[in-house]
Amino acid sequence: MNYIIKYGRNFAAISDRVEADSHKHWLLQMFLSGKQELDIKVKGELIPCKALLVNMDTEHAFNTKGEVHFTMLIDPTTELGRAIRHLLKEQPFYVLPQADTALMQQAFGKALAQKDPGFLLSFVRNMISYFASHDSISFDDRIMNVLNLLDHCVDEDEYHQLKYFSKETHLSESRLAHLFKDETGIPLKSYLVLHKLQRAYESIFDSETITAAALKAGFDSPSHLAYTNKMMTGMSATNIIKDSEFLKAF
Repeated sequence: MNYIIKYGRNFAAISDRVEADSHKHWLLQMFLSGKQELDIKVKGELIPCKALLVNMDTEHAFNTKGEVHFTMLIDPTTELGRAIRHLLKEQPFYVLPQADTALMQQAFGKALAQKDPGFLLSFVRNMISYFASHDSISFDDRIMNVLNLLDHCVDEDEYHQLKYFSKETHLSESRLAHLFKDETGIPLKSYLVLHKLQRAYESIFDSETITAAALKAGFDSPSHLAYTNKMMTGMSATNIIKDSEFLKAF
């Protein structure tokens, strides 16, 4: 089983075949096991739990070992991401409360038992609602402007350059870069790379080939996309999308 689900700038997977080497990225990540404890290491340490949040820029490795799991890669600048950052409070990881985890696993099991993608989408929406109900971090209006510009950008390369956003926000490049990192926790240049990766996956969701998606998103070549994806997820893009069913949660 391998479902990949898009929710805005966030991507989830329901899968029994994830084997991610040790890696780190500028995304938040949530893990929920189907039944057994997670086989997940954070900074080389095995964490005994069934549901876990991992902070951005934190080394981790994960293996489903053939059991169906739920995981979500969460853009920390989204509303959902800001709520999860509030929960993490700068910690490298956060083990979800046992009572909440039990309810999540119960809901996950019921959705899987229906063997209908619609029930899986409903489960994902409920998971998102759970986290979105928590307090969240707010951003400076100028950073919100940058994020809005990225949401509506076109494919031309100039729209992915620091100087473009500097001009639009009336800040120097160095001041904007400092403010973005201070507000979001992510270097702006790193976020622009993440943005391109998100755009590539959006194209793949729309049935584009990996080659077409890579070039449309602004990567120099499909191999550049493959390298970036491997560094960010610990997996190859080909393995992620192989035999996958793509769903949208909104």
